[in-house]
Amino acid sequence: MTPLLTVQNLKVSFPTRTGLIEAVRGVNFTLGKERLGIVGESGSGKSQTGRAIMGLTPGHARITADTLAFGDTNLLSISARERRSLRGKRIAMILQDPKYSLNPVMPIGRQIMETLQTHERLSNAETRARALAMLEAVQISDPERVFDLYPHEVSGGMGQRVMIAMMLVCGPELLIADEPTSALDVTVQLEVLGILDKLVSERGMGLIFISHDLRLVSSFCDRVLVMYAGRVVEELPASRLSEAKHPYTRGLLNCLPQINSDRHPLPVLERQAEWAL
Repeated sequence: MTPLLTVQNLKVSFPTRTGLIEAVRGVNFTLGKERLGIVGESGSGKSQTGRAIMGLTPGHARITADTLAFGDTNLLSISARERRSLRGKRIAMILQDPKYSLNPVMPIGRQIMETLQTHERLSNAETRARALAMLEAVQISDPERVFDLYPHEVSGGMGQRVMIAMMLVCGPELLIADEPTSALDVTVQLEVLGILDKLVSERGMGLIFISHDLRLVSSFCDRVLVMYAGRVVEELPASRLSEAKHPYTRGLLNCLPQINSDRHPLPVLERQAEWAL
């Protein structure tokens, strides 16, 4: 069976005045209809990997790969128009903070309708009905009211639900979630994760879940990739994250606070030069 996504030797670099910055350096993985977590510190290349898959990397960046394929579609050889037709329809990405991702001068419902109208030929009534149904699917209790609100009129948790609704309204096969719960409090985090879990299970999608939170990823995902300095340094089942062998992953786990342990200050990660090679 052809994997939903195949990534082989993906590299993303940015030319600068001082030389070439290598953000992603030879990343390899495949994805089926599962939940794949990608973890690592800021700057490890997690988000740039997701953006390269989506085709959202800035134009001056250099992207190469032996294989970057969505099913049988080579994402590096198709035209910009074909890439746009995939984006939002078959591949979607939830960005990190709804405050910066939603259009501040357009009502929420109109933004969801715009996604549908870009990819499907529907009447305004059909589009509105689909948008309202999607808002209800992400557990917004009064979708008619929220439909007419502007982004600044909703909370962070509801804004993130709106983002999820907008990305899922066209029924994508692959969803990339880039820190979808980082701006939310713990109780809202659990609600959003529950929505994602239900929708992914019901729709049979593949999910790439990008996060800093090792505990969250270990409990929510099926597999985990650990990235450092643009490379994948370890891959293992999420349920066995505590058994990680690579010293970088062990270092990250050791830095986590523990309820039954009085450690002050918390340990600092002791980096080794060979991790970046």
